[in-house]
Amino acid sequence: MSLEDADPLAAAMARVSETFGGMTARASETGCGRCFSEDELELLRSPDIPLPADLVRRVAQKEPGHWDDQPAVIRRVLPQLVVMLAQGADEPDLLVRGLAAAGWPKWPGEQAGSVAGLLDAWWTHTLRNATPPTSAPDVFASCVTASSTVTPWLARWAAETTPIARQHLNECVNWWRQDLESDTSPFTWWWGSAAEEQAAWEELKAWPAGRDVT
Repeated sequence: MSLEDADPLAAAMARVSETFGGMTARASETGCGRCFSEDELELLRSPDIPLPADLVRRVAQKEPGHWDDQPAVIRRVLPQLVVMLAQGADEPDLLVRGLAAAGWPKWPGEQAGSVAGLLDAWWTHTLRNATPPTSAPDVFASCVTASSTVTPWLARWAAETTPIARQHLNECVNWWRQDLESDTSPFTWWWGSAAEEQAAWEELKAWPAGRDVT
């Protein structure tokens, strides 16, 4: 049995590690001197050296204006970032904001594919586990933030018809109940346009109709 068959999330994380291993920030990257020290920048410019968890977190959260080449910096931290997410990091939707800002869907095919595969495996793993490390509402919000769309995550949810997946549906709807009755989007760290966010929110609000929600 292959790793992908035995543990799709672990396989997706391994693919990210293989795809982005050895990548670095630009050799000329200067970063934001107020937020990152020269020693931290040197780590980001160096390949395959394990980074402190706090540095990975701060890099992942920052907006592109902090960097000369923000996508390169995100690619540098990505192998460690996905491990943090899978293990249950706090504020995961904030941690993927930098990934969204880096425009990963436009990266070269293998890079974009590995990120898409990781997000799908993370969400699927969550839906299939009664007590995942991160709650279903938080993982859903993170996948939406990372991709600036709700469509693939709702499609995956629809394909998962087990009692555990229904439990997570109920959990999410109850979490969003106040928002579902208003025009307030629950996507705190949305990176796309306001119009795209509103369209995604309308799609999400319509989705529970006709489903087994308690």
